[in-house]
Amino acid sequence: MNRYGFPLCIQLTLPEKFEDDRDFAETMELLQDCGFYGVELNIIDFVNTDPEKLKCYLKRFGLRLTMVATGVFAKKNRLSLSSTVELVRKQSVRAFDQIVPFAEALDAGIICGFIKGGSKEEPATAKRKLRLSIDAIKEKFGNSLSCIYLEATNHYEAATVNKVSEGVDFLGEELKNMRVLPDTYHMNMEESSMLAAMIEYAEYYSNIHLSDNNRYYPGFGAIDFYSVLSVLKGMNYQGTMAIEGRNFHSLREDIQRSCQYLLNVADRLTH
Repeated sequence: MNRYGFPLCIQLTLPEKFEDDRDFAETMELLQDCGFYGVELNIIDFVNTDPEKLKCYLKRFGLRLTMVATGVFAKKNRLSLSSTVELVRKQSVRAFDQIVPFAEALDAGIICGFIKGGSKEEPATAKRKLRLSIDAIKEKFGNSLSCIYLEATNHYEAATVNKVSEGVDFLGEELKNMRVLPDTYHMNMEESSMLAAMIEYAEYYSNIHLSDNNRYYPGFGAIDFYSVLSVLKGMNYQGTMAIEGRNFHSLREDIQRSCQYLLNVADRLTH
C-alpha cells in the first residue's frame, strides 16, 4: 500500500539547465526521501529539452514524469486555445507539435489548464474556439489525444470548463480518448459539492490535483483532505494525486509539512 494511500506526485517547473541545477537535484532527493511516485513538470523549452535525458535524470531519484504541465509555457508564449484572435489560437494549436511528441517520449499526460485560455472571452465564444482547437489537435495527432487532460479551472481564470461536469460535457465522445482533471482548489470555488462531483465523475479522471483553498499545498488551508482521500478510497480510485500550489514558507519546508499532513490523513484512513 502506498504510504499516502495513492501514488503521490507534485507539480514543479523544470529548470532549463536541470542537469546542472543543484537546488533542483536537492528537491528531487527530498521527493525520493518522502516517497513521491512522480512529478508533473512545467517545461519552459520543449525544443532544447531532451526527453530521454530527463527520463534518465528522474529515474536516478526513483521518479517518473507523470504529466507535462503547460501553464508556464503558455504564459511565456501568450498561448490560448480559446482566443478570439485567430493568430493566437492557431499558434496555440501549433504549440502541440512540440508538446505531444515530448509527452509521448516520456509516456506522460498533458495538462490543459491555463493554456485553455483566460477569463476575458465571452463563455459561449470561448467554448466554440476551444472546440475548434481541440478538433485541430485531434485531427493531427489522433490516438495521441489519450494523453490529454482537460483541467476544470475556476471562472476567475478561465471562461470555459470551470466545473468538472462542464469538462465531461465538453469532451463528450472524446472521453474515450481524453480525460478531465479535477483540482480541489478550483472545485472548492465552483462545485456545490466537491465530494459529490468527485464521485459522480469518477470514471472520467485518473489524476487529481490537491491544492488547498488558499492555493497553498494541502494542510495549509481549510479544505478537509481526509474527506477527499476517504472518497477516493471508498470508490477504489486507481489513479494518481498531485500536490500543487504556491509556497507558504520555502519549497522544501512546504513539501515536508504537506507530506506529514497527508501521512496523518492516510494513517487515519487505515484505522
